Formats: sequence, C-alpha cells, structure tokens
Amino acid sequence: MKMKPFNHSKRSGVLAWPLGLAVAVLVCATSQSTQAQPIMFAPGSPSILNATVSGTTMNITVQNFPRGVLDVKFNNMTLTATYDFAAGTIVATLPEEQSPGTYLLSISDLSEWGRTIAWADVTIGAVGPQGPAGPQGPAGPPGLATPPPGMVLIPAGTFTMGDTLDRESDAIPTVSVTVSAFYMDVNLVSLSQWQSVYFWATNNGYDFAKPGAGKAANNPVQTVNWYDCAKWCNARSAQAGKTPVYYTDAGLTQVYTQGEVTVYAKWEAPGYRLPTEAEWEKAARGGLSGQRFPWGNVINENLANYNGNTTNYSYDLGPNGYNAIGSLGGTSPATSPVGSFAANGYGLYDMAGNVWEWCWDWHGTPYAGGSDPRGPVSGSDRVIRGGSWDSGAIHCRTAYRGDYSPASTTSHIGFRSVLPQERIFSLPP
Repeated sequence: MKMKPFNHSKRSGVLAWPLGLAVAVLVCATSQSTQAQPIMFAPGSPSILNATVSGTTMNITVQNFPRGVLDVKFNNMTLTATYDFAAGTIVATLPEEQSPGTYLLSISDLSEWGRTIAWADVTIGAVGPQGPAGPQGPAGPPGLATPPPGMVLIPAGTFTMGDTLDRESDAIPTVSVTVSAFYMDVNLVSLSQWQSVYFWATNNGYDFAKPGAGKAANNPVQTVNWYDCAKWCNARSAQAGKTPVYYTDAGLTQVYTQGEVTVYAKWEAPGYRLPTEAEWEKAARGGLSGQRFPWGNVINENLANYNGNTTNYSYDLGPNGYNAIGSLGGTSPATSPVGSFAANGYGLYDMAGNVWEWCWDWHGTPYAGGSDPRGPVSGSDRVIRGGSWDSGAIHCRTAYRGDYSPASTTSHIGFRSVLPQERIFSLPP
C-alpha cells in the first residue's frame, strides 16, 4: 500500500512530498492491497495518512487526531470502530470483504454537527504473486501537477446537484452532474489580490466599469460586476503567461479586455476563469452529499458570516442579526477577512456567506445536469452562489441558486476563480 498526499507531483515514478509532511509508505501483504489518497485540510487539521485492509478489518492512521465523538464511514456506510487517540489510530470493521475498486473513507465529528474533518479515496486491488522483473516500459500515464499557490484541486466526479431537504424550489428537481477535475481559489478574491491584477490590467489595455471595493485589504473585493470579473480573470492569465479563456468573437481570436459585450469562452485554454455553476456546487459540497451547507445541516455564526434569523429557519442556530465578525469596522458592508471560518472538505473557505460569488452560467431553471454543464446559451441574469453577510440562512444553503444582472454591482457580491487541472507525464529514464 502506498500513501499519496493530495498535493503532489509525479515524474519518473518519484513522488514529491509536501514540506514538513511525514508519510508512511507501507505494503499490504494480505489478500487485498490498498492505496489511499487523502485530502489535506488547513495546517493542523486532521488528515488520513494511511489505511490498510485485511479481510474485514481496516486499520487507519490519522495525523492531528481529533478528540471528539467520531463517525467513520466507508462509502457513506457507518463502521463500527475503536479509537486510540494517543497513537492516532482507528480500527474499523467492514461488513464484508470488499471487491477491488475505489471507495470513499471519511471521518466526521458528531460533536460538530457531523462536520467531515478528514477523508480519502481508498483503492483496493487484489494482490497477486510476485513475478520476475520485466523490461523497462514506455512513459507512464499523465500524473497530477502540484496545485498552484492559493488553490486546491477539486477532484473529478459525479454528484447530486440540489437537495430535497426543505423542498425549496431552487433546489429541486435534483439532477446528477459529472464535472472534470479543476483547481479553485482557496479564498474569495480579496481586495489586495484584486488590486494586484487590476492596476496591471488598467496599464495594459483593460478597462473596468468600477475599480472594486473592500472594507480592508484582506476582506473580499466587492462592487465588481460579472463583466469586470471575467476581464480580471483574463488579465490574471496574461500576468501568469497563460492563454486567456474569454473572447469577444466566436472564432476566439479577440481577447476580452474592454466593454460589456457578448463573451465567448475557450474552455480548453489553461487560463483563469469563473467557475461554472456545477463546478461551484461540487466544490462547495466539499465531498459531502445531500447536506444544506458545506459542513452539515445547521448553521451558526461560528461557521459563516451571514445574517441570523432563528425564528424563520429551524436549521439557523444564530444568534440573530449580523455576525459580530463582520461588524468590525462597520456593517456597511459587514464583510469579514477571507478565510475567517473553517474550510470545507476540499479546503475551501467562505463557500457560504461573506459575499455571493459570480459564476459563468446564465441563470435558467431547471438545471440541466449532465457532464460539465455550462448553463443556458443566453439569458438576462448570471448565476450567483453562496449567500453573503446580509443573507439569511436560506440563501447560504449549498443548493440555493441566486441570480443578478451581469452589469450591476453591489457590496454583497464578489468572486473566486478556477483553473483547469494540469497534468505532467512520467518520463522514462
């Protein structure tokens, strides 16, 4: 069994480990082999280092082992488990021997409303007899590149978009959606990050309707319309030497730098762009399924910056009114520094509350689903997701679908950007 951390690069069969992370590399000499790829949370958060399977017994080693009421699940099935908090180990019992395949192993903290605190993809395969060494083969398949600074990889996969928890019209009917892997900004674009690109862009042929605003350098930028965010993504790409995504002609030859016009996307380009609505919801769920929020089914001011109302929503634990963290420096707007709350299962911050986030899609109902959907071909409003400092709990639900005029601005809306997944190839010696 070989353990591979989430942020790695692979070349000639050599793994590049993150600085400061000690990882055990084990070989399982039982009837099954396992390979687990853990997702790394913020520094100091729990993470699964390795997992071995022998028959129906699974031994799990956890870094930064939490002390709480834990729930261990294997493909969303709760396992009977015993814990050694001092050693950082878990022994769990599977109901039966598992067939070769890839399974989801997750650990949730029931004392924190079932928030997932660590998870990993575990691949189980049969172990055959050792054969003789063969000749050197050709170059291997592409491996994953290290995520760019400030971004995390959102793994490819199929998920259920929407939910049936409250029968809210924006969340039903649910649809099955498959998205390809991509990188996403860990944080909302802050005012300082916005300005670092904006000032370069305005000196290099770009124009913007407004310069953007923010309560402080480390607060999210807001008062930016959809068009300006698309141009900003192109400018960020140009700064980084990447081919831009957005163009003003169907032939994809005229890079979008000015005005508020029809925008075309070159989806295969390696540049920065806004997430599609499907990508946003996949990312916001953080590996969870059917939950109201990125962490579970209830919300309170320790989990997100929103406007509490415990009277109207049973899942809002409040307290009522603006979150105190956003009130620092005034409530107009009541934004908070990016990354002020715990990350979700993919390591993303502020996927609920603080500011709404622009998405690529024109708004349309019901959502079509399918593989890598990009929404309607036209419309009047663009999709916004996630809720804001001024939003009620209902608007911060992961399935809530907001919309806004792409030419308009408000102190409630910001954004974050994404990149396509990069790959590197194994090279023969």
